[in-house]
Amino acid sequence: MKGKNSLLIASVVYLILGLILLFFPGLTTSLFCTAVGALLLLYGAVTIISFFVHRDGGRGFSLQAELILGVISAIVGIFFLTRPSVILSILPVILGLYILIDALVNLKRGLDLRACGYAGWTTALILSLVSLVLGAIILWNPFATQLLLVRVIGAAFLYQGGSDLWSILTLNQYTRDPRD
Repeated sequence: MKGKNSLLIASVVYLILGLILLFFPGLTTSLFCTAVGALLLLYGAVTIISFFVHRDGGRGFSLQAELILGVISAIVGIFFLTRPSVILSILPVILGLYILIDALVNLKRGLDLRACGYAGWTTALILSLVSLVLGAIILWNPFATQLLLVRVIGAAFLYQGGSDLWSILTLNQYTRDPRD
């Protein structure tokens, strides 16, 4: 699976984080920041390492975009770990931007599917557009309570994880090299 491992890890992280935020919105903020920071740092490190190990075999994927996402993830993860009070005050903006960036990467995957001739590429496009909308909703923060916002962020992460997983697995299946 080469460079796709970091994308699969990110999808699973999104799903786990989404479930936690959706069903346990009252978690202590310190625990939340530590967990999110560690997960983002881990994802960023895996993505960065994967880029340098597999930059020759990146057919159908934009490894440079994934490297940028990995670096951003690592930096944001470190910030979550070192400045939790600042993070909590700007959490909706950070998570909304992160979802928007990931949605754009997903959009690229959908266009890769189209370029490969996959007839269902429009599903990836629709999933990406929904992710863009969810990210925008989080950024505009129209919700009255923090717990509701945390649950909405959790739902957005669940959706993002599921849509990422679908597009990664579909692209992997469709672009699989018979020599693998």
